[in-house]
Amino acid sequence: METLFNGIFNDLNNNVLGRSLREVRKFIDAHPYMMYDDGLEDIERDYGLMLDYMKRGFADEHRKSVYKSLIDRLYIFVSNLYLAYRIQNSPFYTEASRKSINQSFSNDRIKNTLESFVTDVAMLSLEPESTRKEKERVVYSNHNSFRQSLFCYLAVSRQWTENDSDFFKNLLLSPVIDVIDAQLIVSALTLAVMNNMDINKFAVLINVYLETNNEKIRQKALVGWVFSLSSKIRIHDKLQQLIKEALKDENVKNELVDLQKQIFLCMNAEKDTDKIQRDIMPDIVKNNNLNITRFGISEKEEDPMADVFDPGASDRLMEKMEESFQKMMNMQKAGSDIYFGGFSQMKRFPFFYNLANWFCPFYKEHPEISKTADIMNGGALLDNILSNGPFCDSDKYSFAIALSSVIRQIPEGMREMLGSKDILGPTMSNEEQQSPAYIRRMVLQDMYRFFRLYHQRNELVNPFDNDNCIFVSNPVFADTSLCSAYSEIAYFTLKYKNIDALKTLLDCYYNPKDIKCLLIHGIFELDYNKDPQKAIEHLEMLYIQDPKNKRGLSLLARAHFELGNYEHAVVYYEELYLLDKLNKTITLNFSIALSKAKQYDKARVLINILTHEDNLPINVARVLAWIHMGQNKLERADREYSYILNSDETENGDYLNAGYCKWFMGDIASAIEMFNSFISASKKTASGNNQIDIESEMKKDYDILTDHGITDVDFRLMIDILSE
Repeated sequence: METLFNGIFNDLNNNVLGRSLREVRKFIDAHPYMMYDDGLEDIERDYGLMLDYMKRGFADEHRKSVYKSLIDRLYIFVSNLYLAYRIQNSPFYTEASRKSINQSFSNDRIKNTLESFVTDVAMLSLEPESTRKEKERVVYSNHNSFRQSLFCYLAVSRQWTENDSDFFKNLLLSPVIDVIDAQLIVSALTLAVMNNMDINKFAVLINVYLETNNEKIRQKALVGWVFSLSSKIRIHDKLQQLIKEALKDENVKNELVDLQKQIFLCMNAEKDTDKIQRDIMPDIVKNNNLNITRFGISEKEEDPMADVFDPGASDRLMEKMEESFQKMMNMQKAGSDIYFGGFSQMKRFPFFYNLANWFCPFYKEHPEISKTADIMNGGALLDNILSNGPFCDSDKYSFAIALSSVIRQIPEGMREMLGSKDILGPTMSNEEQQSPAYIRRMVLQDMYRFFRLYHQRNELVNPFDNDNCIFVSNPVFADTSLCSAYSEIAYFTLKYKNIDALKTLLDCYYNPKDIKCLLIHGIFELDYNKDPQKAIEHLEMLYIQDPKNKRGLSLLARAHFELGNYEHAVVYYEELYLLDKLNKTITLNFSIALSKAKQYDKARVLINILTHEDNLPINVARVLAWIHMGQNKLERADREYSYILNSDETENGDYLNAGYCKWFMGDIASAIEMFNSFISASKKTASGNNQIDIESEMKKDYDILTDHGITDVDFRLMIDILSE
């Protein structure tokens, strides 16, 4: 059935009205129990009139606009029909609908209830101390029930009218409703539009983002309308118009670029978790001063003889642990989600059975954790979490619930510390927490946890899937100011080695007049697609426009070198060298290219610049040895290879080249020994199917073999000897 609806939506996207109508009618006739309105009959009648006018040869200047309006009307009908089908057949939709079905959610009731809650909370301050606490519980409990139901109602709501859109936009911009309610409504609309595109709900999200003065609501709305683009439906022209209008503001473009980067970082949560567990946590656990058992937590007794046998040992342990903590904090500052691994284990509490709780901003009066505040030091720790905790709302709830269950097992001395700000380790200042980037990161982390851990997540569109996460590649951003930032985003994906994202981005990003674009395509083809010839095509266009671009020259020279076009590589390396003669890496690469092009005398003059140091660098010795071998100074080449092979920086190829030298000198036994060492070393470092073939490796150097008198028969015999 999903295939049927996907086909209908695809036809509607492509303006295929007739077939869509026939498929919908076929579905209705096959499922007479499905409840639907008479909208389909109206559309069929109007379309029949269009066909009749066409048959009669009448000209109709409004034909195109009428056809488009029929497409829009049919989409609304099919969307609501599909929603009704999912409510009957999808556990997520069934459960969400069940939680809201017995309540009336008229616009008036929603507005009055949300505004009354703010008034009721304000009035609590006038209550006597003796009754205030109980009345507070009642007020928050009743409102939480309404919030939960409203969230579910909105998440699976039918298509809206423009009046609905105007109502909710004004409601979310109103200063007289609670900011937590506003954020929850935004999150509910995000889920709704992602899974069932509704242009009027989408308009609410993007307009609230542009107009609200509350940064938390604003950032949730930004994430909301961007994630809504995960829906594949593109029926309405208004969607692209809204986005183009928004992107006239340079700040909107900048926030979209930052959001795209933050999504990439958020998706690295599992990798970051592995790194922490592998490289950081073992040191922290090893060097802490606590015993953690199933009976509780206790402090380790200090060994009075430790400092006698090993003076300063305790200080070193503390420094080691602090260093490990600092590594973790540096990861967090760089944007990593360092808490995902730990808190992902704490999403099985009953609290997270309720859909809205995954998106609810943290507040200690939440009825489902309010008793926790009483257990934990009168709420001091919860206040601390709310004010200073450097983790997202979902994790704050997890932390509070988990800690409340073990609080009585914690030693008294530690329990007194729980109200201290230092208990959370490095915390965030209020100024940092109010920054748009920080708020946005927390929103993304909440969303990421939901789409990775919620038990019914597989029934929903996932904005973090590979098909959706690179939102900047979405066609709706074509011909907008966001296109000018593609190169910046592409370099970011390179930095974090997100090659799948880079490939997706490059598929829609190509401008032969944009130097940055040509450069990034060259890097991708050379380093990741392993196609130096394709890289050359991009890089030569770059060279024509900017012949002194150092990065472009370097890549162009390397691409020719990898193809064996050593003469071309020399030309570009020489240009690069003339631009920066003091750069040792450029000088070395230029000399390598010269030696491979058999311009040994020039290479020798150039390499002399790098050989004045007392200890000859191994990478320089390699080039020098090859030059000596090319000049037939075999004894000198042999000495260099001995120096290289006796160092700690020996590479597999050194055995192969040293074997050549021995072979040219007539020392066949030593040559065979070197070649076998190359084969053995290559097998140890090879992975998967990347096994080294000695014959193909030697063929790459066939020119230098023949230059030293090695015949084809000699070559064949040596290969057979090595194959024994």
